[in-house]
Amino acid sequence: MPQDVQHILFIRLSAIGDIVMASGLPSSIKRTYSLLDQPIELTWLVEAPYTSLISHHPDVDHVIAWPKSEWRALLKAKKYWQLYKAVMLFRKQLRQRNFKVAIEAQGLLKSTFFAYISGASERIGFISKENSHKLLNHAVDKPTSELISSEYRHLANAIHTHYFGTQDTGVPRYELSIAASNTAQQSAASKIRAFGIKSAFIAIAPFTTRPQKHWPSKHWQALIELLRNYSDLPIVILGGPQDAVHAESLAFECNDVISLAGKVSLEESASVVLMCHAFVGVDTGLTHLSTTYQKPTIAIFGSTRPYTVTDSKRTHVLFEDMACAPCKRRPTCDGRFDCMSLVTPEKVLNRLKPYINYQ
Repeated sequence: MPQDVQHILFIRLSAIGDIVMASGLPSSIKRTYSLLDQPIELTWLVEAPYTSLISHHPDVDHVIAWPKSEWRALLKAKKYWQLYKAVMLFRKQLRQRNFKVAIEAQGLLKSTFFAYISGASERIGFISKENSHKLLNHAVDKPTSELISSEYRHLANAIHTHYFGTQDTGVPRYELSIAASNTAQQSAASKIRAFGIKSAFIAIAPFTTRPQKHWPSKHWQALIELLRNYSDLPIVILGGPQDAVHAESLAFECNDVISLAGKVSLEESASVVLMCHAFVGVDTGLTHLSTTYQKPTIAIFGSTRPYTVTDSKRTHVLFEDMACAPCKRRPTCDGRFDCMSLVTPEKVLNRLKPYINYQ
């Protein structure tokens, strides 16, 4: 007699980079449950702006968007009763899914809160500095290592061990997976062709939300000039609307350097990364995405160093091994960010050379 489908809620709300690095968990979870001969449907709860990143994931059956901006607007306007009603309506929508298990992969109060109100009787997730893990049944520590997605791999293994203990059933494989829709790919290709680019190109992602992750603008300008002198591949600059002016200054009216910053959606940006011949970026989601797509990737890290080892032999992480790095959110260099400036454009070009053509 066939078993009833078990519904699992997976929670990683944001941001782009962490969603990419957590994208191997749904597949690992499903492999674990397949050993239990338990059919499951997995629903990913994510902030509304990021739904396009996971809508086409092969092991995600449903996506629920958390309307964070709407809740925040109600809170800012002091419309507390409307906010309460919005929260309770969202709670009702979660409980209608009949989740048996909630897996919290963020380690924050807000993400653990959703696991708690989902109605899932089994709640597994990270130990939190906010002590929100007290709302879980099974809390897992959050170790990090040099390997990409180390904390999410650890969670996948912990979930597996939770059901099988020390039985030799094999460790579930962990494979990053982010897919763009055909529509997004076609739209991105059309926008690139509109700039006259009809063949291979190099994509760069110079922008992040935190200044300590930035590579100096003069380095980007020098790298672009080095690439133009070394290779005939055009360069496509990616970024958000807030980066548009800076991106245009890097393009500097060169016919073979174009800016798509603010001109493509998140899913279209992912499509551009998928189409590129090679990629250079700082610690940002698009860089992790390039690694996921097995593109020749040069990752420039400094104050943050999320990994140095990946599953792709074509990813090269450049960083200066300084005593103060990675400092993360606590820089001690008075804003000089030596760890970033010491990674020179020449070093980046040398790592990229095997993948690009001579003029």
